[in-house]
Amino acid sequence: MISESGRRDLVDRLRYTFITADYAEIDVLVAGLKDKGNFEYLCDEFFHGCRIDSKGYLVPSGFFHDESGSASLLYAMYEILGSSPDTFLLKHRVTRVKFLRKNLTGTFRLPGGLFRLPRLEALYVRGIGISRLPEDAAGAPMLKILDLTGNRFATFPAPVLRMNRLSALNLSYNKLEGLPENMGRLKKLRILNLKGNRLAGLPDHWHRLQSLHTLDLSMNRISHVPDSLRTPVSLSKLHLAYNNLSASEEALWEKRAAEQAS
Repeated sequence: MISESGRRDLVDRLRYTFITADYAEIDVLVAGLKDKGNFEYLCDEFFHGCRIDSKGYLVPSGFFHDESGSASLLYAMYEILGSSPDTFLLKHRVTRVKFLRKNLTGTFRLPGGLFRLPRLEALYVRGIGISRLPEDAAGAPMLKILDLTGNRFATFPAPVLRMNRLSALNLSYNKLEGLPENMGRLKKLRILNLKGNRLAGLPDHWHRLQSLHTLDLSMNRISHVPDSLRTPVSLSKLHLAYNNLSASEEALWEKRAAEQAS
């Protein structure tokens, strides 16, 4: 057994390692910690003083509190939290997570542990320069809102297509040049924001998105709107401004959506 002073020394050394390590090193270290008999104790030490605010966000404290805003420490926090034992209650109470450019320094990679949080419902990742999601991102069982505004996605993130509960997706101001044909898998999607990308055309899949209520395609390079866009029965708000469409065609499609709602 490790003595109390030995445990505290271990925690201090781990904190230093997390602050100075790169993301691959943190992944290896967390995987190693999970195999240790005292991992549950370490989780209690790591998150001592942390709390969940009224909106469901985790408020760091103690071990994870760092005035410099260390991105690697933030990464480690969600890797550990997502990997923590099921008896560790804190991870079952986090429902929202937000990463903003102003709060991070350098490059940042989304931790895979983030998507193992069992009650995560909303994830906001705005302007931090990511171009892909972790493969296990689709594992978030309760995720309903995903905001990836202002990043560098050139292709539609494949894990999103396996997020069965998703109701709102914001991919505005990225670099998307196309959309997948199988977006119809997102049966519960109500709001889709694709404003400010590089879309030149649209796939013929819209009839499968029967829950779609709001669609923003403005500020792209679209020159043709497929007839299938009139088939989602719930679509009532459609935005097509600043594309390669004539003013009359743009007005016609937006009017059709509005009339369908009335």
